[in-house]
Amino acid sequence: MRIYSLLTLLASLQAALAQQTAPNHEECYEMPVVIVSALDRSFPDPTCNQLRYPADDCLKDAVQTRVEVIDNGDGKLNCINGERTAVFEHSKSNYRGQTSLFFAKHQFNIKFPEDTSFLGMVENKAFVMNGPFLDCTLLRNHLAHWLYRSTGRYSVKTRHTVVYMRTDPAQENPQYSGIFLLLEKPTYDKNHVNLASIDATCAARNPKVMNGGWAWSNDPPSYGSYSPNMVIDQYQNEFGMGERPVLAHPSGSSLSQQMRDYFVNTETGFLPQMYRVLWNNMTAPLELQKHLDLGSFADYLLHTEMSLNVDAYRRSTFFFKDRDQPINAGPVWDFNLAYGNGARRHFKDWIYPQYTYWKRLMCHSQLASLVIQRWKTLRGTNMQKADDPVFGVWSDEAISKFLDASSAPVHRQLSKCRGGDWRSDVVQCAVVDLKTCNGTYADQVTEMRESILDRAQWMDERIEQLYKPLDAKTCSGVGDLPKFNCGLDGNDDGCLKNAEKYYNAVTFPPVRKPYTGPSCEEIVANNADTTNGEEMAAQMTPYQKPSVDYCWRSAGSYVYPQQKGVKDKTLTPFCSGYGSCAQGPGATCNCSAAIQVEHPSCRRIDAENEHYKREQQRIAAAAAAAVKTSTVVDTQTESSEKEGVLNNGSPVSDTMAVLAAAGAGVVLLVLGTWLVKEHGRRRRRQRLSEYTPVRYGSVEHARIFASQANV
Repeated sequence: MRIYSLLTLLASLQAALAQQTAPNHEECYEMPVVIVSALDRSFPDPTCNQLRYPADDCLKDAVQTRVEVIDNGDGKLNCINGERTAVFEHSKSNYRGQTSLFFAKHQFNIKFPEDTSFLGMVENKAFVMNGPFLDCTLLRNHLAHWLYRSTGRYSVKTRHTVVYMRTDPAQENPQYSGIFLLLEKPTYDKNHVNLASIDATCAARNPKVMNGGWAWSNDPPSYGSYSPNMVIDQYQNEFGMGERPVLAHPSGSSLSQQMRDYFVNTETGFLPQMYRVLWNNMTAPLELQKHLDLGSFADYLLHTEMSLNVDAYRRSTFFFKDRDQPINAGPVWDFNLAYGNGARRHFKDWIYPQYTYWKRLMCHSQLASLVIQRWKTLRGTNMQKADDPVFGVWSDEAISKFLDASSAPVHRQLSKCRGGDWRSDVVQCAVVDLKTCNGTYADQVTEMRESILDRAQWMDERIEQLYKPLDAKTCSGVGDLPKFNCGLDGNDDGCLKNAEKYYNAVTFPPVRKPYTGPSCEEIVANNADTTNGEEMAAQMTPYQKPSVDYCWRSAGSYVYPQQKGVKDKTLTPFCSGYGSCAQGPGATCNCSAAIQVEHPSCRRIDAENEHYKREQQRIAAAAAAAVKTSTVVDTQTESSEKEGVLNNGSPVSDTMAVLAAAGAGVVLLVLGTWLVKEHGRRRRRQRLSEYTPVRYGSVEHARIFASQANV
């Protein structure tokens, strides 16, 4: 009877499990459904085989995938068993993020082999499936990009989707993964930011093209990313935070040494030049607009301040420069920890003064006036700009309407959540953090709305206070400073009494239009010295041809998750992790002498190299010889004992033989212990010269590095 009851219980559990994992005809959604299936191998997990650093994070390894879409439109439901409206057989997907790699809900990239219109988005090769996990509303990135697009500037399109995944090719049924936010990946082609093209061939033929077509960000460099080898002088140290930017466009591997030198040279590079203007020209504020699109910086600053983003101004902060145009701020990115979510939830101050660069910018009268004017226009309180297309787009009413319209379908979906807990990973639920997402979904949306509107009101009350007396503390104490940031006359303090007269006196710059001059292809084709691309390529010098610069190519900054944030300090940030560079143009890697490396990359030579194969063979031969020697000693001892017994069978002789055998055993034990320890010491000395795949998070083998004295 007990056996029968147990079998019945097991059958019930199996049925319940099957019901949870198998697609059900009732699994229908208002949102489009996306099914991502692994084809060639499983998506990685924390036990993946991590190669010795520097290397790609194995958790981000790409997988060949098939992407199926169910998007019926016209208000029809999209059911998991319904007809597929689109199928993409050839795509690659990989997990993305840093901390989020270890969340229960993974965000991931989807890459297509060619430009693709995916779920109604503008054609692109790359898209991001953002998996809101800490954002309990699932709306923060959706809101952030809508707000920025409302200013008339480019920001990625977004759309909520439901995601199912087969993370293993052998998995029969796709598993529910939750509600995601599909985003375009910020790119710089004609369909998105739309920068002028730039390449090595074009730069070789006409060096003037190098003044545009660039994009970069403030971010920690990751493995394989390219970071300009800036001269960290007093200007870069003061306004560039003493850090390198990370190149976002063009591809680092497509650059020539000529292009790299142009970017970092203090005489030609637009970043070094702009920092010098900030240092030397504060009393000539019109000079700044030659280097910066002040309208874009005003919109970016206001968007950032209202968001209360934890990463504000220091991470995921993008800039670009088009040809023959000043530097633009944007596009915006990454707002999971914003709008009342994260450490700045109750922050009651301006964020920008924490960063010297932005603090200095706001001491310029032109930008200060534009920021105040634009805020009041966006909020719908500057009646002199009532006919402006962006008038009131950030008003309380506009923001509330957007949140109501965006949260309604999510709320309706979560009302169908099985099991009743909208936060859980059960089918039709949100899959968000159970520790922080308290209350109902409606409570979370209300809390976010109150946070945004409270911050906007705080800024309403203090926006005119951005006009102020200036001093070294307010503006950074370098160079000459005006007394006030009211107008072109640095001694004029009238804005402190009548702000409107001053901020409306400055014309807000029109939103940037893409470069329309000749493309790189046209420049090369029209050049009298060449008839085709092949001839041009043949004429280019090594300095002008694309090449890899290991002073730019990052080795990454690695943190071991299993060690609670402990960094590996033995690796250098560039030169493949085993060298260093001088600053500025023309620098090459100075490789470590502590280990065997290739030149000029400083890439360590691994066990596959013949030199180390011979070393390993030598070590193995020595170990084998030691074993052979101990075997010979054992044989000789045994023979001596037998001979002693035959020649002298007295009790005394027997005792001596036993003592001799015991002594020989002790000697062999000591010798064996020494050999084992010596072999271990040799292996540790050779560790850096061997390739040993290790399990992700392990620190026993390939993550123990010897000291490097000459790096």
